[in-house]
Amino acid sequence: MRLNDILRSSYLRLTGLVLCIVTSTYILAGWVAFSAVSADLQNRIRSAARLTVLELQDVYETAGEAGLVATLNARASTADKDDVVLWLGTPSDDRLAGQDLISPIPARTGDYPGHVIGRDPADEYFILAQDVGTNRLLVGRSYEESDKLSESILFGFLSATFGSAILSSLIALLLAARSQRRIASIDRTLRAVAEGDLDSRIQVNGGSDDLSLLSRKINSALERLSATVEGIRQVGTDIAHDLRTPINRLSIRLETILNRLDGSSDMRETAEAALEESRRIIRTFDALLRISQIEAGARRERFQILPIADIASSLRDVYEAVAEDAGQTLHLSFQEQNGPCLVFGDRELLTQMFANLIENSIRYAGEGAKIVIRVADNTKGVSVTISDNGPGVPAGEHSRLLDRFYRLDKSRNSEGTGLGLSLARAISVLHGAELTLEDAEPGLRAQIVFPHFPTAMQNLGQAN
Repeated sequence: MRLNDILRSSYLRLTGLVLCIVTSTYILAGWVAFSAVSADLQNRIRSAARLTVLELQDVYETAGEAGLVATLNARASTADKDDVVLWLGTPSDDRLAGQDLISPIPARTGDYPGHVIGRDPADEYFILAQDVGTNRLLVGRSYEESDKLSESILFGFLSATFGSAILSSLIALLLAARSQRRIASIDRTLRAVAEGDLDSRIQVNGGSDDLSLLSRKINSALERLSATVEGIRQVGTDIAHDLRTPINRLSIRLETILNRLDGSSDMRETAEAALEESRRIIRTFDALLRISQIEAGARRERFQILPIADIASSLRDVYEAVAEDAGQTLHLSFQEQNGPCLVFGDRELLTQMFANLIENSIRYAGEGAKIVIRVADNTKGVSVTISDNGPGVPAGEHSRLLDRFYRLDKSRNSEGTGLGLSLARAISVLHGAELTLEDAEPGLRAQIVFPHFPTAMQNLGQAN
């Protein structure tokens, strides 16, 4: 399972969308709450300053200016000047009591930076100016404490938001990976069915979510499809099996008639043509029965470890003379980088598959053609390529050539049953290999890619 598949998952996208909406709402609500808390803290600072002014006014009304000066000096001596401002002076900024401030002294109530009154430049102060008799009273409070508390609240909120986003993203990735594994399982099953394994089914864990319901519906559809295809396949197999015997008898009788006819008889040529036609029909039925047997997987118990180069060499030795008779050349090349190219399969079936492909090239490549068999080992697996430089096949016909009874000769005047490539594809599917037809520019290239030996063993175990 690739990371790119997880990132493209609809589960992850939906979770990401919900996460963005929830996070945005959370940030908006948090900002409103933070603003309200900050405003409340600042109001508390201002209220404390106003309460101090009222207390000092009461002292002035009770004890007069002397009592106010004494009280103000007593409070100033114990107060932290970085947090509290206490000053009493004349309208000309001459201090009478309290702390020292730098001129010009603030004349109006408001917020002032620390450097304006000779305090910490990093802080801001609320200064309340009040006339007391003929003098001016200044009482101030620093916003430092409220700012620190606001910063702590903001830091905690942002940390919670970031942590929630990270945790939600991890949960989204886990959910996406889980759903992607199930989707990959559905994809593998559908691919297996498309390649002919109609018994393949999706594993359902008994849940009731959407993917479980979809998996059950797909399995139900596959059950009906399997029954339908099996019925059609069985009908075809039964017909081929039932007709093969009487046609064999017909062929035997034609041979008997042919043996009894005089060499100069006018009927001899007709009897020979009828005998050859009956044999062609028998070969067609044999191919159909063989394809049905292979598609049913009945030959897997005969699989063994095989060096593919040995099979290719044997076929080269057999068909080299055939190609020469047709005015062609047959070559074999190896690209075995990490030792012998090993596959896990049935020697007889693999021999037949390669033979069908070689015969197809010899038959249609034309005189003077060069046919090349190449065995190679790469990252994808062990590949066997059979190519020629003949007239080739139109690109739109490549995939259709693998269908049963499909032939480029629509009039069907040429020899052949149209089942050779279908049989080759059935054998490749049985071995877990991939058969493709490509344009060799010029000519046709048939490539079969086998999984590496350990992977082939694993796939065989799953198939069983």
